[in-house]
Amino acid sequence: MLKDKNVKVLILEVIVIVLAVVGITLAISYVMNAININATGANLAVDYTGSLTLPSTSLLPIADTDVSSNTENVMRVDFSVKGSSSNDTSEPIIYDVILSDLNVDCELKSNYLKWQLNKNGTKISEGSFSPSFDVMNDNKLWLTTIQQDLPSSSDTADSYEFVLWLSEACSDVTSCTSEQDQSNMLGKTISGKIEILLYTNSKKELVRETSSASFSCPNSPDLVEGLVPITYSNNKWVKADSTNPGGSWYDYSSKKWANAVLVSSSYRDTNNDDTFSVGDEVPEEAILAYYVWIPRYKYKVFNINKVIGTDSYSASTTGIDIVFESGTNTTGTIRCNNYSFAAPSISANSPNETCSGSNGDYYTHPAFKFGNTELRGLWISKFEISSSSPTTSYGGGESTSFTVRSKPNVNSWRNNYVTNFSYVIQNMSIENNEYGLKTDSNSHMLKNQEWGAVAYLTHSGYGRCSGDGCEEVALNSYYGGSSSTGYKTGCGPQSKDSTSSGKTCNAYNTELGQLASTTGNIYGVYDMSGGAIEYVMGNMSSTAGSYTYYASSGGSNFIYSEDAAKYIDTYANGSSYNNQTAYNRARLGDATGEVVKSSNYGWNTDYAGFVYSSASWFRRGGSYDNLSIAGVFSFSYDSATRDSARSARACLVGGA
Repeated sequence: MLKDKNVKVLILEVIVIVLAVVGITLAISYVMNAININATGANLAVDYTGSLTLPSTSLLPIADTDVSSNTENVMRVDFSVKGSSSNDTSEPIIYDVILSDLNVDCELKSNYLKWQLNKNGTKISEGSFSPSFDVMNDNKLWLTTIQQDLPSSSDTADSYEFVLWLSEACSDVTSCTSEQDQSNMLGKTISGKIEILLYTNSKKELVRETSSASFSCPNSPDLVEGLVPITYSNNKWVKADSTNPGGSWYDYSSKKWANAVLVSSSYRDTNNDDTFSVGDEVPEEAILAYYVWIPRYKYKVFNINKVIGTDSYSASTTGIDIVFESGTNTTGTIRCNNYSFAAPSISANSPNETCSGSNGDYYTHPAFKFGNTELRGLWISKFEISSSSPTTSYGGGESTSFTVRSKPNVNSWRNNYVTNFSYVIQNMSIENNEYGLKTDSNSHMLKNQEWGAVAYLTHSGYGRCSGDGCEEVALNSYYGGSSSTGYKTGCGPQSKDSTSSGKTCNAYNTELGQLASTTGNIYGVYDMSGGAIEYVMGNMSSTAGSYTYYASSGGSNFIYSEDAAKYIDTYANGSSYNNQTAYNRARLGDATGEVVKSSNYGWNTDYAGFVYSSASWFRRGGSYDNLSIAGVFSFSYDSATRDSARSARACLVGGA
């Protein structure tokens, strides 16, 4: 007991210091008084009165009850608006007050950073910067909940006060807990501007969109040597600032996942550093492969025993509860013992693993352990792999001479054995490779668990779910007339037709291509629903004893001579593929047994067929030519044969 008391005192002392020194620099600018917006044919303007500049201010935590009387630790912005005499419409004009061009450090997206909007001395709205209150869209946050009537130029202006403050974590410092420690806010920044949006439409009441995620801050990406951080700006990829000021590179709460690329040697100097400056365009011809960062997280388990039809907290419809973990900390309480190369005896059709804990407990996703190394996150190739020789992408056969690409709007590389796919992807990080990667970047073919890590992040508030529920990743249903011209990477929903050219494919098209990404925008992972079926490194034992690699038809040479368990997820032997006995052999986190709703089908009616007998290899995502069962949660079995519909994906885990 004494030890516990000492720990508590230490925590309290830390918080006392934090509450005394924490400061947040704010740089809120103001809209100029010449706002011209074209609405329903009328040239509308507003006369804006108020201070146009304000010095940077530091905020100290204060009690909410002290906001009205506090003059030092609160940011106050006073302004007034009314219609301009130049407005040439007789229709009533309405308006919204918003914060735009918002750049908010992740740590400030908190229920402790609060705001209030007062109009003519009366509070009309309030909230916080926590995504559980309101998700920012396009770096904007609406302050008005109901659109306001704009006074005419001859009327009295509406007078506003916008107030921003940092709320104390607890009313009595002696009762603070470690969860209320605000030290992570120290030195963080928020910036933006106040804007007035004018309309002549009917008034609307804002329905605030909230995130279904238990909001947390993700680990910053590990930029292994060779990777260049990028962000999309003005219809082109540009080099991003890796320090991520104001979420300019990534912002997972806004579904903006971190992207990076490998570039050709002509865009690297003698020290292997890229030659781009922040803001420079990184042209398509410079790019060899795109990658997306998946930060380390734990998730609230919803079907720990992989029982068909189980979903303990409606994860399928409202989203998987995901919490990002800091560094390599393992904060999930569930533990699993599973079988691998040096496994204990496995009986035929036995469970593949045994796990402690219950539904509702959190499990640190197992994809973030590579061998014995805990990972801060991992890099997934943004697109299905393609070849350095696009014209020979189809028909790879037994060749291992091609070099790998991950690019949009090209034919994926298919028709090869699993071991050959794995071999060329692993060779991306051998000595003197063309990508600028070091050998410790551990390039490897995507494992089944790693697919599951992307699928679960996709089906959360950080991906395709919101307060209104979840939407499916759109299918890559591109059809080019034949197997040699189809299977374009990054395509969105296309209609099949009889022409040889098919439909136009553009991964960056907002209405088609981007809907096929895991985020519904340009920053996600593509081709995980439809496109080509993707082989993953997930293999069933050839025997009912301890795990024995099952080559099947996938090639006889298992290429990993050392630390083989790093590169392949292993599964117990079994003879069935679509019943409870089969799904019992799944692993937590791999998005197979946990997401089965009925025999043969999983979430979103995606196909659910487990590896069995001679069909020992997992494949994921489904194919464009069988779209009714394709999807992010689709899994099926194969003997790893060459096929014109089979492709693969790459992964990087630096320093492991």
